[in-house]
Amino acid sequence: MTNKNLKLLIEKLNKNKTAGLIHLRPLSNIVDFAKVWTEQPKPMDKISYPDGPYKFYFIKNLEGLFVATVLDMGNDLHWFVDNNHRQQGHLTKAMKEIILFHLFQDREEQRITINENEIVEKDFKASENVAFSLGFVKNKNSEYILTSSKYQADNFIFEQNTQLTEERLRELQKQINYLSRSLWVIHSEIEMNLGNDYAEELKELVDEIKKHTWRLEDAWWESKNTIV
Repeated sequence: MTNKNLKLLIEKLNKNKTAGLIHLRPLSNIVDFAKVWTEQPKPMDKISYPDGPYKFYFIKNLEGLFVATVLDMGNDLHWFVDNNHRQQGHLTKAMKEIILFHLFQDREEQRITINENEIVEKDFKASENVAFSLGFVKNKNSEYILTSSKYQADNFIFEQNTQLTEERLRELQKQINYLSRSLWVIHSEIEMNLGNDYAEELKELVDEIKKHTWRLEDAWWESKNTIV
């Protein structure tokens, strides 16, 4: 993703115009972990279309405004700070206090690339300074490495549940019901044309998806009773 893409995501969050494609889970008062879909799946998407959402961290200032983000690509990180909020320490503070501890709960090292040939010198120096302040060590060329030893916590940083509204719950139930009925249409065609064991297997999946319209509501009530 480009910096332009990351800036757009921050703007969408601040305007609350995420179109149901950005899903947040708070880690602290200044950092939200997120799963981000770039677009809604469509019936005519290619079978080989990339699967799954991107993993992000979104960083807020003390007023609750989103000002920066970190894209977790596993073997690399891509961070971006909005121009109006640079040189204020938001990224470094969030990385040192929350994000790196959360990342190192499931990995032993983190690599990043900062290529001075791909960004302007000012941004290169700023990113490199952030990396060094966090403990990254330059390895070779544009690669920097940080091991988990500096960011091992006695207690895990847990993601915090938030509550779906009842209106949103009903919308999600309808979507699950739509998916089950759409798959049922596909099952009917396969059953009438192939009439084999696979059709029976597919119908079992239809029934299982349908059950989740009510399982979701049960989970919602359980969550509602546990969130204080």
